[in-house]
Amino acid sequence: MKLTGYSSSVFVRPGGSLGFHVHSESPNVDVQLVRLLHGDENPNGPGFQEREISSSIDGRHTAGPQEIFRGSFAELETPLPLIERDDFEIDLWIWPTRPSIGRQGIISWRAPECLEGLCVALDETGRVMAQSGTREVVRAREPLARRAWARIRLRGRGDRFELSITPRDYSPRYYAPDVCDALHGESLLFGRHLTIAATSVDSIGSRRRPFQVFNGKISRLSLRSAGQTQCAFDFAIEPHGRRLIDAKRGLVATCHNRPTRAMTGPSFGAQGVAPAEPTHDAVHFHDDDVSDVQWPETFGFAAPNDLPSGVYAMRLRGDGMEDHLPFLVAPPIGRPTAPLALLMPTFSYLAYANESVDATDSLRLAPRQDMGLNQAAYAYAAANGLKSTYDLHGDGSGISLGSRRRPIIDFRPKARCRTFDAPHQFPADLHFVHWLHARGYQVDILCDDLLHSEGAELLAPYRAVLTGTHPEYWTEPMMDARDAWLDEGGRLIYVGGNGFYWVTAVAPDEPEVIEVRRYAGTGTWQGEPGEDQLALSGERGGLWRMSGRPPQARIGVGFCGQGFDRGSGYRKTTAASSSRWSWIFSGIESESFGSGPALVLGHGAAGYEIDRVDAEAGTPEHTVVLASADGFTDAYQTAIERTTAIAPWYGGSDPRSGLRADMTITPGPKGGAVFTTGSISYASTLCFNDNQSDTAVILANVIDGFLADRLPGVLEVS
Repeated sequence: MKLTGYSSSVFVRPGGSLGFHVHSESPNVDVQLVRLLHGDENPNGPGFQEREISSSIDGRHTAGPQEIFRGSFAELETPLPLIERDDFEIDLWIWPTRPSIGRQGIISWRAPECLEGLCVALDETGRVMAQSGTREVVRAREPLARRAWARIRLRGRGDRFELSITPRDYSPRYYAPDVCDALHGESLLFGRHLTIAATSVDSIGSRRRPFQVFNGKISRLSLRSAGQTQCAFDFAIEPHGRRLIDAKRGLVATCHNRPTRAMTGPSFGAQGVAPAEPTHDAVHFHDDDVSDVQWPETFGFAAPNDLPSGVYAMRLRGDGMEDHLPFLVAPPIGRPTAPLALLMPTFSYLAYANESVDATDSLRLAPRQDMGLNQAAYAYAAANGLKSTYDLHGDGSGISLGSRRRPIIDFRPKARCRTFDAPHQFPADLHFVHWLHARGYQVDILCDDLLHSEGAELLAPYRAVLTGTHPEYWTEPMMDARDAWLDEGGRLIYVGGNGFYWVTAVAPDEPEVIEVRRYAGTGTWQGEPGEDQLALSGERGGLWRMSGRPPQARIGVGFCGQGFDRGSGYRKTTAASSSRWSWIFSGIESESFGSGPALVLGHGAAGYEIDRVDAEAGTPEHTVVLASADGFTDAYQTAIERTTAIAPWYGGSDPRSGLRADMTITPGPKGGAVFTTGSISYASTLCFNDNQSDTAVILANVIDGFLADRLPGVLEVS
C-alpha cells in the first residue's frame, strides 16, 4: 500500500489528544479533519458523505515509508551470562508447527556484543541443531515431528557437547532418546542477551526486528551451570501479560508481538501426570504475530473542547492516493450532550480487522462474494501479518489476538466486505449515523472501549441507547454494565444481529488488544483441545451462551443463522396491533414491511445474520414477538450451536430449520425495555424513501417512545 496508517486510540473526548501514525511512499501527506456521515458509495443510497472541519492539524505534514517487523519472540538481558561455556545444560520442551519451512530459532545468545553466541534452532529440514557463529556444534539425526511435544537437552562439558531429544509420545522415529555428540569440540560463548523463539534480534531505533522466528509452542525452559539451576521459567505465571517469569531467581523475559499465552504444555493429555503438575504452561510463538507495528507518530491532534460528539476521520491525501483514519469523539465524562447514545461496537470492529476469509469453496452460500475488492490492501495485510481473529496463522492455528496499533483496511468508511460486496461493521454502522443525522436526532457516540473501562456509569445519563449493527464481541465488564443499567430502567434498542455472542477479553497492560478463543459456536476455526481459556482474563472463552449468559436471557433474541444471498421482509404478529404495542407501527398499515431495497444484500431488512427468540436458550416469558421474517433460501444455514446432529433440514427453505428473524420488545424493571430487530441488515434499509422507509418509520417510533418520560406499553415496576 502506498498510503495507510492508524491512530493511537479509537476514541477521544473533547480536550483529549490522539496520535496518528502514517505510512506513505510520498514524503508528504495532506491532512484534513472530516466528520463522517455516510461511507457506502452504493449509488442506490445517499453515497459517500463527509464534512470538512477546520482544525489546527489541517495541512501538509512530513511523512515517509514505514516497515512492519512481524513475528513474536521474547528477550532477557542479564548483567552477566547465566551459564558458563564449559559446564552447562539447556533444557526445554517444544511443539513445532512448521518444522521444515526453514531455519527457526529456539533459544539464542546472539547479540551485537556476542556475534559468536550459541544459537539452538531447527534447520531447514526440522532437525535440532546448535551453532556458534558460523560453526556448527551439533545436529540431531532426525527431523522433529510436527505438532508433537519433544524435550530438547543440550549439555556441554569442556569441549564435548551432547544433544538429546526425547519425544513425549512413542514414535518409531524416536524409539530411544536421540543422542548426538558434537561435530566440533570447541568452547561456546554465552552473552548477556538471551532470545527465545528467534535466532537473533536487531534494534531499529526503539523497535525490534526478529530473524528466523520459531513457529510452535515452547515450555519449561531451564538453564543449569556447574550443576546448579540458574533459571527455570514457568510460562504459566502471569499469562495475561508480556512477561515470562523465571521461578528460580525472578528473572523476566519480555515478549514482543504478543505470542499466545496459557496454551497447553507437555503434561496436558500425557499419561501418569501428577495432579499438581501444570498443564497450561506453554507459549505459542508465530512468525506472523503482529501486535504493535510501533510506527513513529506522524502528527498529533488535540481535540477542541467544543468538538461535538460524532464520527470523524483524518483524511490523508498524497501522490494521488487517499485514505481515512477514523476515530470517535465521545462526550465529556459525566456530561452527556444528548438523551440518546449510539454504542459503536469497536471490539467487533477489532475482531474483524482485516478479515481475509475466502468463501470461494462455498459460493452457493455466498454468491455475492468478490475477492477482487481492494486486492492491493488485502495483499499488504497478508504479507505483513495483519490478519483478523477470523483468520489463521501461517502454521494453521487460529488467530486469537487482535490489535488496533496497526493499519486496519476495513475500519474505513468506504470499505466493503468481500464475502457479500457490501458494508460490514464500521461502514455499515455509518448507515445509522447518516439516518440519525438526517432525521434530526441528537445523539452521543459511545463505544465498547469506554463501556468496558467505565461500566454502567457510562450509560446511566441516557434515556435510550442504540447498538450498532453487529455488536458480537463483548467482555464481562460490558455485560455487567449493560445488565446493571437495564436493571435501573435502561432502554436498549438492538438494531442488529448476532450480538453479545463471543466472550472477549482486553489486555490489562494494552487496552488496544483483545482476545477471543473459539472452541464452540459458528466460526472459522477451533482451538486445540484444552485451549479454551482466555489468557488475558482467565475466563472460559467461546460463546457467552456456553458460560451461562445467553443473549436471549436479557435481550430476548439470539443468533440462529446466517446467509449471504438476499434478505427478507417481516410479517406482523397479532401483538403488533394490540393496544399496548400498536404505537410501534404507527404509520405502517400493511401487515408486512421491510421487503424493499437494502444497501446490504440488495433487498430485505431481515438478512445476513439473524436472531430469534428461543425459550430453551433463555428468552423471558414476557418477551413479545411483534413481527417475524422467514422464507430464506438454503444459502442461509443454522448456527452450529443450535444443532446436535447432522441433518438435511438446516437450510433456510425448510421450516424445520427454525431460521427466523424476530422483532421483539422485552419490558424491563423501572420502566425500561429492550427492543430488537433480529437482523444485521435492517440499518441498510433506513435511507430509502428520503429516510422514511417503512423500517425507518418503525425505528423512529421506537426511538421516540424510548425517549419519552414514560415508555408506552411498559408498566413502571420498582
